[in-house]
Amino acid sequence: MKVQFTDISIVGNRYAITDDDWLAQTDLQKNAPVHAELTLTRKTDRRVEVRGNLDTELLLACDRCLTDYCFAVQVAFHYILDVESEESGHIKELECTRAYLDIIQVDEPVVDIPDLLRQQLYLVLPEKKICSPECKGLCTRCGVNLNTGECSCANETSNSPFAVLASLKKD
Repeated sequence: MKVQFTDISIVGNRYAITDDDWLAQTDLQKNAPVHAELTLTRKTDRRVEVRGNLDTELLLACDRCLTDYCFAVQVAFHYILDVESEESGHIKELECTRAYLDIIQVDEPVVDIPDLLRQQLYLVLPEKKICSPECKGLCTRCGVNLNTGECSCANETSNSPFAVLASLKKD
C-alpha cells in the first residue's frame, strides 16, 4: 500500500495492517500472524512523520546447528520522510546532527508502507542467529547436531602429527 503525502491528514492517519503479502518479497518466514499499526502525520507538503510498531514471530535457522527456531519481533519505530530537494539535500549532507538521523530522504511524496515494514524486519534481525546461548552446534567432522546427541568422532584417535604434542602436554 502506497500513500500519497497529499492523502495524509495533518492530525494523522492510522493504519492497522494484518495482511502479510508484503512479507512474500523477503526471504523470511513468519511463524505467527503479522500485526502492524502505523500513524502517518503530514508536517508539510514535503514532510511526513511515521510512527508505528510491528509484531510477529519469524522462523530463523540457527547459524550454529542449522535448526529452525522462533524469533519474536516486537519493534516500535519513528521516522520522518522528507522529499529531497536539490537545496535541502546539499545542506543536509553537510549537517549531520542527531536531529537528522531519523530522517529518510525519499524521491517522491509517497509513503511505501510495505517497504517500511520490510526494512523494520531486516533491522531487528540479530547479526548472529543463535537458537539458544547453550547451542553446541554441529560436529566439525561428521556434521551431527551436538544438541541432540553425541557423535562418534570425539572418541576416535587423531592421526595428526601434533597428537604427540597433546600427549606431552598431559604429562
